[in-house]
Order: sequence, then C-alpha cells, then structure tokens
Amino acid sequence: MRTPLALLSSLVAAFLAVPAAAQITAATPPQFETLLVGRLEIGDFGTISNSTFGTRVYAPLSGGNITDPSGKLVATLLPGSADTGIIASSGAFYPQAILNLRWEADQKLAYLRAEGVGKLFASDMTYVHLETDSETYSVLNDRFLLANLTFPAGDSNHAIVTIFGAL
Repeated sequence: MRTPLALLSSLVAAFLAVPAAAQITAATPPQFETLLVGRLEIGDFGTISNSTFGTRVYAPLSGGNITDPSGKLVATLLPGSADTGIIASSGAFYPQAILNLRWEADQKLAYLRAEGVGKLFASDMTYVHLETDSETYSVLNDRFLLANLTFPAGDSNHAIVTIFGAL
C-alpha cells in the first residue's frame, strides 16, 4: 500500500512530465524537385451538373507533350484524358483530372489522377497519384507528387503542368 507521501510524489511527477510531453516541434517543410513539365491541350469546356456546392464541369484534355526539366520529350498525353472538377459557389475550383500518358522510353502507359484546389483558368495545385509499369518511370509509383497547373493569360485551351516529387 502506498503512503500518502508516495502517492503525492507520484502525482507531482506526473504533472511535471506533462509540459515536457506537450512541447512539440513542427516538422521541417517538405522539399520538392521538378520532375516533369508539359503543355496540355484542353478541348471545349462544358457543364455536367449544378448543385448547392457548385458546378461540376467537363474539360477534355485532347493532347500534349510532357518533358523532363531539360526539355527532352518523355511522354505524350493521350486523348481521353479529362478534368471533371467542381467550380464551388465560393469561386474556388476543385480539379479532379485523369491523365493518360505514353512514355517515349518504352511506349508503356501511365495513369495519373490529380485532385486539388485553385482558380479556374488561372492556376491550381494538386496531389498526383501515378501508376505505370514502365521500367524507366515505375520509381514514380512510390513518390509523393504535386502538380501546379497554370494557364497563359487569356488562353483557356492550353495549360502548363509542372509535376514535382518530394525529396
């Protein structure tokens, strides 16, 4: 049986330990490297549905080329790719894009799914999930990828996509 003094000592020790455990340090911000850059061709923009949240839109991605940072062609965007994002009532754009690529190195296919937030026909930032069986590019299957999509001023039919990989 514990004595009152031993019990009090245990309680004081427990309370003194709490501030040390409560002090936390923020993680270091992640660092990224530029992996791929491309110019995407966007077809006619259409509305799929309207809701209280916003408007779901359809923008077919009809083609484009993807290069490495040096400008060397590494992949071609295949027809059938599309963005079916939502323009929220607040004005924010929530892209949900599927991109299908054919790698130049081995003619294998890649599937990219991108979801994020931005401003329609201006820029958006997305998380990218990539799947491929290309021996050259399969290392990207396990990388954390982000993409930045920007539009040249006044041109809603072309976008520049830059894909970054976490280091």
